[in-house]
Amino acid sequence: MKSFFVDNKTVKIHVLENGTQSSKTPSLLVIGGLWEPAERAIPVLSGLGSHVVALSLRGRGLSSTPAAGYDLDDHLSDIDTVVKHCQLQNYCVLGFSRGGAYALGWSLKNQQKMRGLIIVDQPAVHVKYNLDYVEYWSNLVYLDVPILNFMRRQALEGLASDAHDIDFSPELSKLQIPVTLFVGRNNEAKIASNISDEILKLYTKAIPSCEVVEFFQSGHMIPDEEQQKYITEIASFIRKLE
Repeated sequence: MKSFFVDNKTVKIHVLENGTQSSKTPSLLVIGGLWEPAERAIPVLSGLGSHVVALSLRGRGLSSTPAAGYDLDDHLSDIDTVVKHCQLQNYCVLGFSRGGAYALGWSLKNQQKMRGLIIVDQPAVHVKYNLDYVEYWSNLVYLDVPILNFMRRQALEGLASDAHDIDFSPELSKLQIPVTLFVGRNNEAKIASNISDEILKLYTKAIPSCEVVEFFQSGHMIPDEEQQKYITEIASFIRKLE
């Protein structure tokens, strides 16, 4: 597995890459959740057996933390830097949680070079955080580890000051690539799924070809709560595109 940095102007983006590109099997670009660094994708990087790239967006993991620049387009520029550096062609994108919003924003602009999209438990929105959310996330501990071990508070504050609310739902019908939605179905999970029945209907109505994969032992945190099924379903999605 390779670990390296790419420069997005003054912002250094940390990347993990495993495997080599193939003319047969599409590469996979993994975009993690709000606070997730590239390292959180290591089970996917090591478990798929195909070419996988994961990045730490600005303010996360080993990537640098600019004083400003935390709106959607700023994050898409991080993704663009990685895609160009890795020379990804005919690839798939997976976005988990808020990473799903970045994945949607990216795919709607770049689907002509893509093979498919996986959205993991994320509504079709990009939201602006307020200061209450900054405090919430700054004090959150997940699996006994403070979130601020993975994401700087300055980045959370940047999301509150710079980000704008965007509703992607009117544009979903423009997606002409295969789309699969992973949905957590365990109503008793500590962290509940972000996909309500209403949101699910919105996706499937706007994208008739959208496939839905349900995770009955998971709430929102599908990559942790059903890790093996998660990897298996990603592999299955990629295999269908070969």
